[in-house]
Amino acid sequence: MTLAAADEAAPLQPNRARGLKARARGLFSIGVAIALALTPVTAILVLGWFMRIMRRETAIALLRYGAPGKTRSAALEDFAHVGELAGMQRFPGWWQGLMETFRAGARATAALAVATLPFGVLLLLAWWAGWENSFNKGYEQAWVGPSLALAGALLAVVVLMHLPMALAHHAAERRIGAIRELRLIRQLISRVRWRYLLFTIFMVLAAGPVFLAQIVPTFIEGVFPHLATAGPEEIRSFAGRWHLSFTVYTVLILLLLRRWSARLYARALVAEGAEASAYARLVRGAAGLDHTHALEPPRRWPGFVSNLLTAALWLGFIAALFVAQFANHAWWNWISGPIYGLPWVFRPY
Repeated sequence: MTLAAADEAAPLQPNRARGLKARARGLFSIGVAIALALTPVTAILVLGWFMRIMRRETAIALLRYGAPGKTRSAALEDFAHVGELAGMQRFPGWWQGLMETFRAGARATAALAVATLPFGVLLLLAWWAGWENSFNKGYEQAWVGPSLALAGALLAVVVLMHLPMALAHHAAERRIGAIRELRLIRQLISRVRWRYLLFTIFMVLAAGPVFLAQIVPTFIEGVFPHLATAGPEEIRSFAGRWHLSFTVYTVLILLLLRRWSARLYARALVAEGAEASAYARLVRGAAGLDHTHALEPPRRWPGFVSNLLTAALWLGFIAALFVAQFANHAWWNWISGPIYGLPWVFRPY
């Protein structure tokens, strides 16, 4: 069953026909998201759609983790009693709430720019001052490229270590500044330290096919020999299918990752206490749950090992980005990657 299309709706739609209709709507929403993710401008709407999904997923998880034994379906039923959540019972579509999706996308784009542009610009300048400068025989400034690359990579590792939790916090709070509340974000990560490490492993591995989408076209005739003799029309058609296939992958994998990160965020909030978030206070207070620790606080393992492993994973991600850029340079990929930023696969051919 496909990710979001499998979203349960049994208590809201008691008969089988209506349940199938809900799944069809979910599949249709995914199809629209894939179509919109094909261009960078419309991908902002897809980013907003993901933010709405994350906010909904956070609310469901807060109700479930705050009341042991509560099912997901029961949590969805509780939405009807919370005015601000009543419209979130169904999986987010496109025609109702389109303006909300646009606003969420614009906010998330601005928040991601604040978080990721500093290291993205450093990496972009490192490419210009390194590879491009060397190519044009500017050897007397050879130190500039490596220095900028090292600074950009280190800054990227620090930012990306916190970004999934920060983005979930932003989605729930719907404030651009929420993504910069580093103290709270670090506290929340410490509450789900090993779960967060597992999530990071999966997220970095999930970026592999996106990098392959960029690298393989450089050697495309070796992978698909028939293209060596193909005409322009056939090549354009193949390129379109190539781009579409990796866009489908990106949307589906991000549905999984965004919902997973929202659940991690909710688990951390419940362990930390609902007072850590205005959104948690709204959801749990309206549902009649107290604001004290509903989960046993995890043992305070030393964070050095998990932080070191998380940093190593993101450093590997940056190294893979450099490999992909050397194979097939696409300037936009220094600024934003589809796994952590705008959900759009750059088409460098």
